[in-house]
Amino acid sequence: LYRKDRHATMKQENSHLSNNDISISLGKKWNSESPAVRQKYTELAKIHKERLLMMYPNYRY
Repeated sequence: LYRKDRHATMKQENSHLSNNDISISLGKKWNSESPAVRQKYTELAKIHKERLLMMYPNYRY
């Protein structure tokens, strides 16, 4: 979710970068984010996962 939120801005600011390079850069940014930002996205991921489990209860990965 973090990558999804930040990808468009990163691409706009760095149009010369490939998607792979953007992912690497965003991974580094994620690792340096504050605990509050990381907690926000962790909670969003948890909510998203719960929603998907309700929508697709028999799905197995």
